[in-house]
Amino acid sequence: MRRYETLLIIRPDLDEENLKSLIEEIKSIISRQGGRVTSVDNWGVRRLEYPIKREEKGRYAVVNFEGEGSAVKELERVMKIKDEVLRTKTILVEGE
Repeated sequence: MRRYETLLIIRPDLDEENLKSLIEEIKSIISRQGGRVTSVDNWGVRRLEYPIKREEKGRYAVVNFEGEGSAVKELERVMKIKDEVLRTKTILVEGE
């Protein structure tokens, strides 16, 4: 399995309960595709360099996981249709 890192920029007005629900949904998507989440890091609310969907600030979260390309495709597909998610970017982490 390959290691991936996904950066999410989420609406800043999303409360903690809904944020936890979104993270749990991400974990379940990855696990359904045969992957495993290794860590989730919440960076909090930060000012954006430029407005995204009329938002000046965004809540950042980083999800590190192991999986195959199908997990990445499904995760990106679902995150594109979520209103809470402003942007997402997934990168392949180089091997050691």
